[in-house]
Amino acid sequence: MTLTIIFWSNAFIAIKFGLRELSPLGLTALRFILASAFFLIALLLFPKSRIPTSKELPLLLVLALLGGASYHILLNYGEQFVPAGTASLIIGSSPIFTAILASIFLKEKLGSLGILGIAISFSGLFLISWQGTPNGLGMGAWQGFLAILGASISWSSYPILAKRIVANRGPLFVSAYTHFLALPFLLVFTSGSFYAKLPSLGAQVWIAVLFLAIFCTFLGYIFYNRALPILGATATSTYSYLVPVLALFFSWLILKEQINWFIALGAMLVISGVAITNWALQFRNRPPAEVANKGKILKKEGLPTDEARSRLDSS
Repeated sequence: MTLTIIFWSNAFIAIKFGLRELSPLGLTALRFILASAFFLIALLLFPKSRIPTSKELPLLLVLALLGGASYHILLNYGEQFVPAGTASLIIGSSPIFTAILASIFLKEKLGSLGILGIAISFSGLFLISWQGTPNGLGMGAWQGFLAILGASISWSSYPILAKRIVANRGPLFVSAYTHFLALPFLLVFTSGSFYAKLPSLGAQVWIAVLFLAIFCTFLGYIFYNRALPILGATATSTYSYLVPVLALFFSWLILKEQINWFIALGAMLVISGVAITNWALQFRNRPPAEVANKGKILKKEGLPTDEARSRLDSS
């Protein structure tokens, strides 16, 4: 999980390098081309997860366009105007929008504590938008901030829509087809100059794109999903709070981006608000106490996991 956090926190810096020679759409397309190749190899190794059904395709297409292409294009566009560290903080707020959407569509209860966490995060976003760019809130900074905020909202809808299909087919299947189905649209709308520019791309840009495709997308997914059953959802989500913190540090170290007190305070507010909201959701939507107690009793009896789960379900 530590490697995943390091990969993801450096993604925002790699995007900056990629944008030196590629457009936001071109960078997204090249990243998806490379990542799709690795996902294809992975699916060939696991044939049970290979082919979607006709009923699954419409949802997979929505996920590809919303959580795949739109997210990356908006993030890349915004990073043309907004520092990498600031972008990481805005993207770090996506669990807040997920919580709002989950309360509307999945009827998950937020409660007063969850609402407080949302308010705290939004106050942090206000500080970041106000003082998160070197030249203040110029037109470009506003455009960048709104684009990255749109990316955050776009990504927040992904787990809501993908929840059931991920449970049925697994995260590898969904992640792979998120890239496969988005790729044709990216290639169609990418201008001819993108293809002409590929042979002359500098080494730094290729390294950045390969890092984004292999480490941030493909290996990041594998490591994250290996850590999830070992650490549990709560501990894993706690690790993810470190992404914007490390992104701020690496952007200062590598890109020499300045961090002022407004950004530092905004970062603390966003991360604290996300943590409070996630904790509130887990607390309010956990199973009833008697079900949890039954699970503990069955576990103490030394029953295998599957047998304990079946007895708990039957009760």
